[in-house]
Amino acid sequence: MIKLRFCLLAWIFVLCTACVWKPITYDEAAEQSVSKALSAFAAEDTLAPFFEEAVAYAVFPTSVRGGTGIGGAFGLGWLKEGGEVTGKVMLLEAFAGANLGVEAYRTILFFRSVVSLEDFKQGRLEFTGQVHGALVTLGAAITPSFNQEVAMFVQVRGGLLLEASVGAQRYDYFPLVQSE
Repeated sequence: MIKLRFCLLAWIFVLCTACVWKPITYDEAAEQSVSKALSAFAAEDTLAPFFEEAVAYAVFPTSVRGGTGIGGAFGLGWLKEGGEVTGKVMLLEAFAGANLGVEAYRTILFFRSVVSLEDFKQGRLEFTGQVHGALVTLGAAITPSFNQEVAMFVQVRGGLLLEASVGAQRYDYFPLVQSE
């Protein structure tokens, strides 16, 4: 049991530090995945006001969550400020509750003020409560927002997951390497 815990902690450490091992660059593959995700979100008419009013937004083209009683989620995304990508963002989440399965989804976070954007860049830990349901490519996700300055929207991409849980999540921001 001790070896299992050690391996789990080592894996979490590797996962959490992987983004700082090499310089962060925004390549063509990342640009294509972000563009595809933004197109999917822009197709939703209800999101038009958020795109117009946001000072910045973070796009996670693909995130994965799963669990069996306890679980977690992981995703990598990109922060866009003023239409330009300024850095990479990593989502880590741990949760407990009634959950079973795995799902893939895309997420967008809209920041309504510079203050909320700067708080986000500091990588604060937040407690969440959520309800998810996914069956192949049909699904819905509800995550109550406790911050009026940040709006989050999720599109389920596929999987099989039923979940009602509480947990904690953290977003870490890594600025892009500036070319000289």
